[in-house]
Amino acid sequence: MTYIDLTMKLTEQIPVWSGDVVPSFAIHTTIEKEGYQTTRLVLGSHSGTHIDSPAHLIEGGKSLDQYSASRFFARCAVLAPEGGGPLPVSMVEEVPPGCDGILCAGESACLELDAARRLISRGVRLFGFAGGSCDEIESTTFPVHRLLMGCDALIIENLANLDPLVGRVVDLVALPLFVEGSDGAPARVIARLSDDLS
Repeated sequence: MTYIDLTMKLTEQIPVWSGDVVPSFAIHTTIEKEGYQTTRLVLGSHSGTHIDSPAHLIEGGKSLDQYSASRFFARCAVLAPEGGGPLPVSMVEEVPPGCDGILCAGESACLELDAARRLISRGVRLFGFAGGSCDEIESTTFPVHRLLMGCDALIIENLANLDPLVGRVVDLVALPLFVEGSDGAPARVIARLSDDLS
């Protein structure tokens, strides 16, 4: 088995959405003074690699802590839209039967609305993206987010290391912080391959 970490390392320099919390980390106690070290972490619920829940955009939507643990495991096809733009509906047929998730490589990769509808109709319920949004970055209405969330799908954003996996199918584990009432949470995301990358 080969394991690939798809998680963006959390630092104070990671890109953040306009208006979102800028992460910061500060030593809180030290081994020299208190006998143990701890660190104060300031994060947003959508810092770094994270999972969105419906509560992010839908009033009264489901929060991330309301999902069973089984929802954070999926068999995913890794796709790369032509030119890094929106994944078109024509590429949906590249998703093999048995996949309940897709991962989109490319910093500006997102989903066409029709592609999202088609994937939902095929039973896909986990959608991952290398970039910061499943909608085109200039969108202010977030139609793809709203469609996916309205269908109880989960969205992972800011994934790393997807490019070498394009064209493959991986078993994904995406475990968010277990935060009460969360509209989203940072997550550690790991892909498992049954064969080597070579």
